[in-house]
Parts: sequence; structure tokens; C-alpha cells
Amino acid sequence: MKRVMVFIDGNNFEKAVNTLYGAEIRLDYIKLAQHIAQTKCSGDLRRLYYYTAKNENPQNEQERNLANNTALFADRLNKLPNCIAKLGRLSLEGIEASGKKIYVEKKTDVNIAVDMVSLAYTNAYDEAVLLSADTDYEAAVNVVRQIGRNVTVGLVSGQTGGYLKTICDDNFVLDKTDLNRVKRL
Repeated sequence: MKRVMVFIDGNNFEKAVNTLYGAEIRLDYIKLAQHIAQTKCSGDLRRLYYYTAKNENPQNEQERNLANNTALFADRLNKLPNCIAKLGRLSLEGIEASGKKIYVEKKTDVNIAVDMVSLAYTNAYDEAVLLSADTDYEAAVNVVRQIGRNVTVGLVSGQTGGYLKTICDDNFVLDKTDLNRVKRL
């Protein structure tokens, strides 16, 4: 059976899911990855990789709580079988005229790209599923495909993913029916 690994760009994916629902929802990521491997790829889930970022220099109580919750979430995922969560960092880049802080995510894209490529080189999977609409992954997708592995991009209903869909071997869209199956209660 085809060996599948799922790579989730957490902030990109969760923003799309929350936009689809119009509110924040909680998902069971292991169930999600199993659902994708079985129903979208006709394969066997080998491992789920989840990537997110936390503010390393929180300035107030709300920012500290969010950074702590992000770290706790990653820790919980790392305790699950066949799941690896990695933390990047949020870097404060400026402040909008309205006073809203502008953060840029650091290390997430690089971590995903390195893992996809290195695991392809070590023959750890047959198919990589990337849950992100971020075109920054183009080089990694091309290298993985040159190695002879398939790459499928998974999008959330409402995301276009334009260019990624054309460079990957396949693509699918997760809609509310898919996501409702993997909601946490």
C-alpha cells in the first residue's frame, strides 16, 4: 500500500478552515491525516508533520497566553503516535497605522521544505500531502517530484492554490463534509 505523509502548514491551514466556518473550530489532526491518507490518497498514513509558530517575545498577557497555548498544543501533538510538531517563531516586523502589530512567520516554510525533501531522499514515503496554499513550497515540491515521489496539495474550500495545483501531481479540496468528520468535540 502507498505510504503517505501529511505536512500541515498550521497557520495557513487553520486560517483557511476558520474562514470557511466563520469561526474558530478545533480539529483532530490525527483523524484528519488518516482521513486524507485513506480517502484522498488511497494509502496508509505513516506520519503527520504539523508546523506552526509562536511569538518568542510576547509583550503583554494576551500574547503570552497565545504563545503558551501554541507551545502546549505542539507538545500535545508530539505525544501522539506518528505525529511530529515543530515550532517556528513569529517576528514583529512593524505596526500598522491602526496600531495592529504585524508579525512575520519564520522557519515554518523552511522546516516543511527540509522535511519533505530529506524524507523523500531517505525513501520514507511514496506520497507527500501538503496542506497549504503557499507557493513558497515550489522548490521543495519540484525536488521531491524529481526524486520520484508524488506530491499532492490539499486545499480548504475557498482557497485557490492556483500555481501549487499545477506543479503537484494531484490536488484535492477539503470541504465542510470532510472537516466535520474530524472535528474535536
